[in-house]
Amino acid sequence: MSTTTFDTLTAARTLEGAGMDSSQAEAVVETVRVAVVEGAATKTDVADLRADIADLRAETKADIADLRTSLYRALYTVGTALLAAQVAAVFALLRLLGG
Repeated sequence: MSTTTFDTLTAARTLEGAGMDSSQAEAVVETVRVAVVEGAATKTDVADLRADIADLRAETKADIADLRTSLYRALYTVGTALLAAQVAAVFALLRLLGG
């Protein structure tokens, strides 16, 4: 596991050398340290994220396949119902026409 280091003493001395007082320099350096060191993603973090993305991709593909199957079933049901209605209408017309 890799770690990110930040030389706070050198950074504070650099800020003090530029005219910043000691307490301000320390506050700025601590803020930067937290952002850089504690906020940095490690290789393990990235690997975990990639695994999560791969899992989500697989789940999404499965959900899409399920939705496709449901849509085909619904279309088949509607198509069958329309065909049955058309056949019934043809027979009703034939009866009315005396056929």
